Amino acid sequence: MAPRLSRRQQRELDELADLERANRAASSLPTEDDVESSDEDQGTATHPAKGGFGALDLGDDLDDDEPEEDEEAQAAPAKSKKSNKKKKKKAKAAPTDSPAAAPDSLSFPAAAQPDPPSQSKSKKKKKPSKAEPAAPPADDGMDEIDRALAELAVKGGDSATTATAGPQKRLDPKWLAVKEAYTFDPKFLDSDAELRRMFGSKVIGAAPQAPRSHLHARFANNPHHATSVRRAPSYLATPEPGWPSPSGVLGLVRYDGPEAHDDDASGEWHTFAHPPSYKQAQLMFLEVLQQADGNRLYDVLAALPYHVDTHMQLSEMMAQQGDLGASSTHLTRAFYALSAPLPPTFTSGSFRLPYSQVENRALYLGIARKVALMVKRGTWRTGFEWAKIGLGMGGAEDPVGMLCWIDFLAPKAGQNDWFFKTVAALDAAYPDMRVHSYPGLAFAKALCIRNQEEERKEDDKKSSAALKSAVLRFPMVATLLSNTSAFDLPPSFVTHRRAQLDGAFTKNASYALSLLSELYVARSSPLWKDPASTAWLRKVVVDAAPSLDDTSLEDVRVGEKLFDEGPFPQGYAPAGLIRAAFISEIASVKPYLPPSTRSGTTYSFDPLPPTSPHATFYDDAYFADLYAASSSRSRRRGVPGQQQQRGAGGGGGGGAGDVAAALRDGLMRMLGMGPEGPQVELNDELRAELLEELAMLNGGGGGGGMPGGFDGEEGEEGEEEGEEWEDDEEGEQQAANVVQRLAAMFGMGGGGGGGAAQAGQQQQQQGQEQQE
Repeated sequence: MAPRLSRRQQRELDELADLERANRAASSLPTEDDVESSDEDQGTATHPAKGGFGALDLGDDLDDDEPEEDEEAQAAPAKSKKSNKKKKKKAKAAPTDSPAAAPDSLSFPAAAQPDPPSQSKSKKKKKPSKAEPAAPPADDGMDEIDRALAELAVKGGDSATTATAGPQKRLDPKWLAVKEAYTFDPKFLDSDAELRRMFGSKVIGAAPQAPRSHLHARFANNPHHATSVRRAPSYLATPEPGWPSPSGVLGLVRYDGPEAHDDDASGEWHTFAHPPSYKQAQLMFLEVLQQADGNRLYDVLAALPYHVDTHMQLSEMMAQQGDLGASSTHLTRAFYALSAPLPPTFTSGSFRLPYSQVENRALYLGIARKVALMVKRGTWRTGFEWAKIGLGMGGAEDPVGMLCWIDFLAPKAGQNDWFFKTVAALDAAYPDMRVHSYPGLAFAKALCIRNQEEERKEDDKKSSAALKSAVLRFPMVATLLSNTSAFDLPPSFVTHRRAQLDGAFTKNASYALSLLSELYVARSSPLWKDPASTAWLRKVVVDAAPSLDDTSLEDVRVGEKLFDEGPFPQGYAPAGLIRAAFISEIASVKPYLPPSTRSGTTYSFDPLPPTSPHATFYDDAYFADLYAASSSRSRRRGVPGQQQQRGAGGGGGGGAGDVAAALRDGLMRMLGMGPEGPQVELNDELRAELLEELAMLNGGGGGGGMPGGFDGEEGEEGEEEGEEWEDDEEGEQQAANVVQRLAAMFGMGGGGGGGAAQAGQQQQQQGQEQQE
């Protein structure tokens, strides 16, 4: 027999039953007076229904201290009790069929799900009612999983109902394996943490620390300055105290290009978005590269402290000079800006970024340089995690050759299980990657098996078989390793045609194999130099030498096919492999670069850009909105540089040119582009406005274009606009006002500064006389 319910419980059940009927009939809602009158007119007790509040089995046992948060979390979105009363109808007795009958809960609208009572004393669960046996559900055509989801939909509200509206999309096992392989933990991206694990926190803590701030001394030494502010670590970087916030520097949007439409369900595609302020700094950066003045790169950072390409350029310069600390700092700043807009799913292995978009290439190139820096520091696990991120972002592509780092870092960092699973997952999901055609992965497999054998204290039977298979397929790797490890090869092995390398770029089908072998041996030769590994390798090579021509062996047949036809379609090397060789510091792979990569102008911020038809670049299309905004501002208020030139021609003297130079110098000092560093702190809005004024001054006499602009139609349009402004007296007056305002802003008194202010006043008077 069902337990007797309290009066309050019975009233709530009656109200729920009436509300359900009201929703079905789409009747109008009652007033608040009707609800209040229902508190005194109650019917007899009825059996509880197992839907809505009835599913919670509310009781008035005040001694039950079990928490109620779970029920509240499963209910519909919370509302105030007062607002709920306005939606209730006058209560009436509504008997149900039986306490164990399953209600028609799926027809209950999700938006009308009632809320639990707000008073805590009456929200206690009644345990006896949970012991009642439930009747078997009716045959509704649903299996157990769908029925369970339907019950959750009643408790979960709109989101659960939406989830059950259509069939659940199940991820194919091959894509699930890829996603799991690319999942990473951000804590392993910190090289300092790895050093602390290896040498202890006391040893690392005693090392000299880098300067606290890059700012001027009077700011860095000010205890009240923002340099003491510590910011939370991001996915890719741990900021130093005093670093400004990277919020708003970059954006991230969903990408709907060709890569996203490929048969790849393992991830979601995004692309970075550059706001106008970033594009202005990009113009300055390109202008500095054209001038080949590395010192002016700091001017770009003064204008935009988190310009990614500038930090990447400085990082490379510092690395070439041997200053790995400064190189790592600039790279960390770039990653700090790039990680600001990253979504929470970035670490889940589903984040994809197309290399074809110019805004995304900086992250790929930064990861490639980060891996190289981590290898130089000896932090193998950190470098491995970075290489895994770079490999996972590309989907079916490997734009910067991260597979050529994985074959070294996976066995070195002890990631043996991950290596086996990932190679199998990539081969199943992306057959065009040809992972089994990489010589380094075959030799890395033998090393990973050997690591497991040593951990389990087993013999080397499996690892020796894997190494023999690698030697039979790629004998040219054994030839290179014999040179680096200093051991002799059998004469029959040395003279075999598949053991010979091309040595330079050729059109032979074996060209890609030779390049891959050179890359692997240049990076992984330290793994084979210890006496035990060298002896093991020599023993296996001697054992495999007589079988190099035995076509009855599968490994020999695969090796012959790869050598004769090439590891990739039509014998070419993928663009990612060529790019990896190009940005590497390995001298032995430089002769393998195609002649097209060694001729012409190549920039380090975009080495060997992609050639696909949907690829983007820093061209007119990229700067189109910036040019449009500049043209609009010119038409609205005039171009200061052109007004100054007309003042010089009409008023005589060279004062207008001095005004432009003085204002330009003042603006650069204000923006911190001088050798003394930033003199004042500027907010983002004021900095953007001053950058626009500086861009106008730099573009004076050139049609009002931005610095670093491209020649062509834009220049012709600028000249036409300049001719229009020659007859526009209002624009001339506005330009004179801009000159006077900027001169007064900098307070340039005495010397060139006083002359600038005086010239601005004279120019304003001339404009007034012309209007009269």
